Amino acid sequence: MIMQLRIFMSCLSLLLTGSLLSQDTTRWLTVEPNHSTIGFRVPISGGVTLVTGKFTDFDLELQLVNEDWTKSKATFTIEAESINTGISDRDQHLRSADFFEVEKYPNITFTSEKIKRIDDSLYEATGTFSMHGVSKEITLPFEILGYDGKSIGIQIRTKLNRIDYGVGSNFKHTTTPNFLAKEIDVEINFWTRRDKRKPKN
Repeated sequence: MIMQLRIFMSCLSLLLTGSLLSQDTTRWLTVEPNHSTIGFRVPISGGVTLVTGKFTDFDLELQLVNEDWTKSKATFTIEAESINTGISDRDQHLRSADFFEVEKYPNITFTSEKIKRIDDSLYEATGTFSMHGVSKEITLPFEILGYDGKSIGIQIRTKLNRIDYGVGSNFKHTTTPNFLAKEIDVEINFWTRRDKRKPKN
């Protein structure tokens, strides 16, 4: 009887341990806005000069599962109206129907569907990117710049063709053909913190 009880307790312990080990540990993270940026560069007049800018209002929901990026999911949202190139008149023009049409299309979003590991700190996130009423599947390369167990530094560098999304496709400069480049350089730097909107885990 005692032997049977010991066997039963051993089996129960193994089952409980296995159950605990199989449970996912999910950490919900968002951005630290004072140390995160979404910036872009637009070649002008055939690359003679560049216009740089950024979006100042954005959000991130990062679901980090078991510290494994390939099991994780991410969504970021940009408020199109927050575009800032440092010149008020130009920013108002970019918000207009000639470009982003922010009243009609207020958000720019990306939602990952799959994350693939490329190297120790390099990954690719494939998912749906939506801008100006157009949604496409794209792959964003990103790098983990640092991780201290609490916060993560993430950098995304990519190019987007604005014409693919109808941004500025009808804008015609009066004096210079092809005044605005079609391909836009994008650099995103996220520094994360715990998302207090989600349960702590």
